[in-house]
Amino acid sequence: MKALHFGAGNIGLGFIGKTLSESNFDVIFSDINQDIINRINHHKNYFVRIVGKNKDKIFNIKNVIGVGFNDPDIVKTITLVDLITTSSGVSSLNKIASVISEGIILKCNMKSIKPLNIIACENKMKASSILKKMVLDTLPEKYYTYFKKYIGFVDCSIDTIIPYKKNQKKSSILIIAEDFQEWIVNITQFKGKIPKITNMKLSKNLDSLIERKLFTLNTGHAIAAYLGLIKTYQTVNEAILDKTIRFIVKSAMKESGNFLIKHYNFNVHDHFSYIDKIFFRFENPFLLDNLTRIARNPLQKLHKEERLVKPLLGCIQYGLSYGNLAKGIAAAFHYYNKNDLESLKISDFIKNQGIQKTLSNICGVSENSEEAHLIISEYNSILINRSIII
Repeated sequence: MKALHFGAGNIGLGFIGKTLSESNFDVIFSDINQDIINRINHHKNYFVRIVGKNKDKIFNIKNVIGVGFNDPDIVKTITLVDLITTSSGVSSLNKIASVISEGIILKCNMKSIKPLNIIACENKMKASSILKKMVLDTLPEKYYTYFKKYIGFVDCSIDTIIPYKKNQKKSSILIIAEDFQEWIVNITQFKGKIPKITNMKLSKNLDSLIERKLFTLNTGHAIAAYLGLIKTYQTVNEAILDKTIRFIVKSAMKESGNFLIKHYNFNVHDHFSYIDKIFFRFENPFLLDNLTRIARNPLQKLHKEERLVKPLLGCIQYGLSYGNLAKGIAAAFHYYNKNDLESLKISDFIKNQGIQKTLSNICGVSENSEEAHLIISEYNSILINRSIII
């Protein structure tokens, strides 16, 4: 079995690639960064160090190769593999869709009847379905029948924390990852035989599990990052050790949890145990996860369907408290990073339109609503005091 993975970053190497290799796939990585592809092809392997409270083990991921994203061979490669996965970021899916479309055309013209399943492992609800629509938008209609019969797009939820690690350009690649890794897929969307992938869970009720992860891990992670940066901390571990931030993050995760419990009828005890497990992972001293990595792309994170705003709106829908989620959203509007274009856009919006209109335009929150006034009040408190108010 062969797999092509788009995105040779930390998730691609430290989670997806490792898992596929351990599942007896021949793994081919593709990335726009030719340097990382050259290093993969030079060494033909890389290392993943799995760390946890009682675990520290290095895995040697062997027999991997790379092909540049702009290499003409990438289209032919698509016809040779059984599975395509991605972890390149949502903003890259359009470009990947075009390449996949070319590969499908070539597969059809070759009269290949081997099914091809595609799993977009991105931090986005139903990323594979989004990618499917992008592919269909670029695929000529005469290939639709072939597409429908042989090409599967499988939505998934992935959950792990892998901090950014800068490698020396010519050294062997080493990724440091936590010992918790979860990959859940929609069993109903595969074409042909479902591949046997180590520790991959099959589900018929994926939506609730995606939102459980997004509105717990990612909600808490984002709020810890935005609050931590206000106090000039550098890592999640540092931020969580701050008693004020710790309280707000945990409370916001509980607020989000109350919404999820109401919305999906989750078991209360089980879900709050899940929150405790996530929080324990934030405290992992072996993962020096940089706050600027977590905070990046704030426009995406502040969208009304995303990790900060949707739980707040859900709390309003069910008449639940949301004060700590509001603090997290307010902190996100203070995030400023000259190397993050989305951060600069938000800063310009606030400068030109004011926080009230910016909040409404970005988050879809009514300007004169109670929640808007609360978020703006928290925003102004931070602005005046440069501290976090409980």
